[in-house]
Amino acid sequence: MNETSGSKISLEHLDDVAIHHKSGTFILEQSKSALSGNPTSNKSAELWKALSNWAELPKLFFDSVNVFRYYVTPLKSGDLVHELNDAKDTGKAAILLKRFKTKSFQGTPGIGVEPLIAKFLAAGDDVCLMVIQRFELISEDDPLEAIRGKLVAILPEENLDRFCEAAIGMAKAEVESLIRRGKEPLIETGAFRKKLRAFIRKYDFSNLLAPTTSAPADHQISDTLSRQPMFVRQLLAIEASPSLMATAVSDFLRATADKVTWADAGSILETSLDELDESLIRHHGLTTDELSETHVELETPQRGRQLYRRCIELQMPLEGRTLPIYFVAGEYNCLADDRRLGWHPDYLSLFPLRSS
Repeated sequence: MNETSGSKISLEHLDDVAIHHKSGTFILEQSKSALSGNPTSNKSAELWKALSNWAELPKLFFDSVNVFRYYVTPLKSGDLVHELNDAKDTGKAAILLKRFKTKSFQGTPGIGVEPLIAKFLAAGDDVCLMVIQRFELISEDDPLEAIRGKLVAILPEENLDRFCEAAIGMAKAEVESLIRRGKEPLIETGAFRKKLRAFIRKYDFSNLLAPTTSAPADHQISDTLSRQPMFVRQLLAIEASPSLMATAVSDFLRATADKVTWADAGSILETSLDELDESLIRHHGLTTDELSETHVELETPQRGRQLYRRCIELQMPLEGRTLPIYFVAGEYNCLADDRRLGWHPDYLSLFPLRSS
């Protein structure tokens, strides 16, 4: 995402990561996980394997590499990697190379990383000096932070991780697709940014009110059904199927939890819920009127089920933001629970208010 348009990125092709510049030069990157161990320690096998592999690259390709990048996450530190990173001039590089050649540095032949150090030195002084001078260390605690930094100006903070994961997934998917088609696994940076922008426009999570709870467990649904709150009794009055009632209970519980959490978090204005309720009640009234004209032949329970299904299929935004798919259905059941509407035409007489 940092590279200029025209550059290309490859994964697991020339190296773990490689940046192909339009000029024909490259940045090669070895990516190391430091969840266990320390790839930046002076005698790290991973470090010396990277250095020796870079030193053995074919000369024509080697000469085109501007940077040998050693990327480590989470953040780790070691004296040698910092010395390598700072050795940009020939004098500092020569001092390091001289130390690498000492027996005290290399250690016992055939033990530990000595064979990898010997392999590196076998490439010759000129090559070793160039690897040292072109070495670059990047170590950071969170590999997603750089991506978040690019997206934070245009996306809410709570949605950054989802888009970061999406960006990484898109890159991996594109590479895998290219490999399957027998093409070089190169991602053009400008084209990738266009795809990512299109993805953000299509799936703008900033315009989505995210669910605050997962679907309730079976025992929670059974417990609610056994207690028969008003909205359940309203469904029983129209002979709703067990599966329809179970879904209604799930939607009711989730919508109720969402409303409380969103309001407490300041994600919505409580008055916006009142406006949504008025719209739902209006839709319920219009649909009731339509069905009374178009479905006169239906028995009352069947017409009630038609009304219920027509209402819960409705999808409406709240404050211009997309609601979870279950929310409108859940809110309709909240309204039924308060007797502000019903599915049976005689719901008010069937379920009179209890005197306190």
